[in-house]
Amino acid sequence: MRPPEKRRPSLLPGGHLIIKNFFPQEEITRVRTAQDAYYQGHINTTPDFKWPPPRPTRARCRKHPYASFFRSELATLLRDGRLARLICEQLKLPKIRFWHDQLLYEEPRTEAEENYHWHREESRWRTCAASQMLTAWIPLTDFTPAMGPLSIMSGRKIHRIALNSGDLILFSSTTLHGNPPNLGHKPRRALAAHFASADLHYQKNGKFRHVNERLVRRVNGLPDFSDPSLCPLMTPQTPPPSPLPVTETLSLCPLLLAKKPSPTLHTPKEKRLISPI
Repeated sequence: MRPPEKRRPSLLPGGHLIIKNFFPQEEITRVRTAQDAYYQGHINTTPDFKWPPPRPTRARCRKHPYASFFRSELATLLRDGRLARLICEQLKLPKIRFWHDQLLYEEPRTEAEENYHWHREESRWRTCAASQMLTAWIPLTDFTPAMGPLSIMSGRKIHRIALNSGDLILFSSTTLHGNPPNLGHKPRRALAAHFASADLHYQKNGKFRHVNERLVRRVNGLPDFSDPSLCPLMTPQTPPPSPLPVTETLSLCPLLLAKKPSPTLHTPKEKRLISPI
């Protein structure tokens, strides 16, 4: 039986939310198998927009956008209603829009410079106008501190968040985050998905371009970020299969994204969205 709403911690403005065991281990195992199949060039579904299917790869560091449109296991994990329900409840929205996904993999190294590649997602989404945008970051294996887990900066303090497979963290597009190199003993696997409030629409921002602009339909000559083939509208129609797990709320960075991101966060070298994590 689902616990009463009053017992659930909230994703407070100025915070991120960690949820333990949000996804069952059996499903995470299927997603890892699908991840390996994807890296071998095997797909079991195709998108309604033009993006090349995956080619076999053995690269030590892999970062593939739109993977959930080629593997149904990933699509189910991200868009079957569970995440939509949680995000809508936390942001107090009736519906949200899917924006982007990235399938992530990094082999361990024996040594490397400790570079976190700090960034805020809003710096890659300069042509997005939306009242709220956030990321759902899903580990597909148990993370140890040595594996370079997701790290969040609060003031001058670094929080290394060593999650386990099946856990989930939600954080704002304004959250400063990154990850150091993987110095552990096994590959680092994760899936990142990005969402926006339903009012998401295109806004011109100088010469900046986001890859989604090339893939969505155009209306009056402008990219249409409401194109359901790439950015489907999501509603919390699917109830959670079991009582929601224990949550932890940490107050760090602002949750709300202004319609025009702060120019101080943007550097001229950032030309496209391929997040380091």
